[in-house]
Amino acid sequence: MANQLDGRLSEVLKGEMVPKFLATRDERGVPNVVPIISIQPYDSETLIFGNFLMWKTEKNLAKDDRVSVTVMTEDLFGATIRGRFAGFQKVGRYADVVSASNLLRYNAYTGIRNAGAIRIEDISEPFHLNKIDILSGLVQSKAIQLWARRYSAGARIMHPLVAGLYGRVAAVKVLSFLDSQGYPFALPLMSLQPAAPDVLVFSRRQMRPYLSQLQEGALVASSIITMEPIAFQVKGRYRSVSSIWGALILDQAYHASPPYVGKRIA
Repeated sequence: MANQLDGRLSEVLKGEMVPKFLATRDERGVPNVVPIISIQPYDSETLIFGNFLMWKTEKNLAKDDRVSVTVMTEDLFGATIRGRFAGFQKVGRYADVVSASNLLRYNAYTGIRNAGAIRIEDISEPFHLNKIDILSGLVQSKAIQLWARRYSAGARIMHPLVAGLYGRVAAVKVLSFLDSQGYPFALPLMSLQPAAPDVLVFSRRQMRPYLSQLQEGALVASSIITMEPIAFQVKGRYRSVSSIWGALILDQAYHASPPYVGKRIA
């Protein structure tokens, strides 16, 4: 693993509309992962981002500074970056750079409260997903969805809108869980599909090397963002369905886009 950004990954992170997600954890080890499009490189060892409607994330950062950032481009290239949160800055260079970005300068809701910084500790091997493999996995998941419904407790965790978004091909889906060092590791998992209002299934095939530390019964969080952009987050526990397939058994769902960020969906 590297501990500094290379040229290609740095350029990817500069993209103002490239999907980027920040994963944090609370003191009980519950992961939280939300889209933070303002994440950008400050230098080869530092990422910065705008604190804009991220109440749960801010609370988690005050309790535990271990984080990860995952990014994926339209052509399915990306990586996951582990790091340590280095604090918020109301005034100064970080705040100036973030506030000057087109994304936040013309924000329709409000300006940022402050700018956060992340010190990079290591960077995963880059992933470059294959569209044909993704489509193949989505087709194969139809059969496993029926079988995975046996894990459902009958709870209506996902609103039909949320379940419908997870059923889309044109959406970025991310999974977060704690790795062996307690970091809230996050990675894109495009094969996530709804099997029931409280169950999501996915293929481990493409991302198997990155999922090696995901243990049976682990607390998990998943976030999804579409081109609209609309974002949601769901939480629950991981279950192994087979040597290839896994499932998320859900017990919580939240809005993850303005103006209802962090609002729980009944």
